[in-house]
Amino acid sequence: MSSSASASDPTASGPGGRGVPVDGPLSAWLTEHLGDPGPFVLDRLSGGNSNETLLLRSPTARRILRRPPHDAIDPSAHDMAREHTLLTALAQTDVPAPAPLALIDDPAVVPAPALVMEAAEGHALLWDLPGDRVADAATLTGIGEAVMDALGALHRADWRAAGLDGFGRPDGFLDRQVGRWTRQLDRYRVRELPWHAEIASWLAAHQPADGEPGILHGDFHLDNCLVTLGEPPAVAAIIDWEMATIGDPLLDVGLFLGFWGDERPATPAMPKVQAVTRGAGAPGRAVLAARYEEASGRSLEHLDWYMTLAFWKLATIVEGAYAQFLAGALTTPYARDLEHDVPRLLEEAATFAGLR
Repeated sequence: MSSSASASDPTASGPGGRGVPVDGPLSAWLTEHLGDPGPFVLDRLSGGNSNETLLLRSPTARRILRRPPHDAIDPSAHDMAREHTLLTALAQTDVPAPAPLALIDDPAVVPAPALVMEAAEGHALLWDLPGDRVADAATLTGIGEAVMDALGALHRADWRAAGLDGFGRPDGFLDRQVGRWTRQLDRYRVRELPWHAEIASWLAAHQPADGEPGILHGDFHLDNCLVTLGEPPAVAAIIDWEMATIGDPLLDVGLFLGFWGDERPATPAMPKVQAVTRGAGAPGRAVLAARYEEASGRSLEHLDWYMTLAFWKLATIVEGAYAQFLAGALTTPYARDLEHDVPRLLEEAATFAGLR
């Protein structure tokens, strides 16, 4: 977490914090609500502009604690009570997701609401597979099929029966996308972005008809899945639900398949994301699209449009982190690399759209 974090924040473990003891009101709260006497220790697993994830350990259990970042581009995207509501609903379905255990919403315990959930097993995959596993064709095919099956389960889920009426605004969801994200870019625009306006016009002109709304994860890529590498591979849990809503779920498929495989440029945008899938023998997008259609019962007739929207939207959002980098408010390598990654996302989006 940020080194500027308040000393009164018991979840502020400092840069690379490991083995930070939990005491005071937070320790007492955890014991009361989890039925675990502790003692508790926190290890930082991730941080930045996404919600921060910490491993919460005691002698008898491992759990996950999620909290908002100290520096957020859009505070509305870090509502832990909202994430708790969603995970509670998903626990009634067959969607692989962590079970929520407790929402800490007392400012006397933590400065901002935090969520405690089960610690699911599995690996968040980026460059390669863990241990001595080889990313051969069979394994990559198994991973791709497992993710499509998990995404299909999510998009089949009956969100109304699960109590998610009012969780999003599905009516007119696609109609709002271009205008909403263009206005957001205007809030922090720091440079000209080639292709941005052209893609926006193309998206508006080629927008497909609204389909059946569903639960949209909103940031669906391979490292937001915890994958077990048995025979066959499986998705133990989909994680990081901070951008979830009720909308057009095909946007999730567009983002995942846009990043998938070796059909990308030699120098792709965000090269770490799903890099393991660019190995020899990975199934093509069309193969996984067919698997998704079977798993979800939804058509991917307009997949190119959804891949275009997904990459255009992502470029628009993360340009905000690059603006923070230029202002000196965010100094991570990730933010620095957005100088090139944002234009590359837009170039790939323009290619999906047939504009280049």
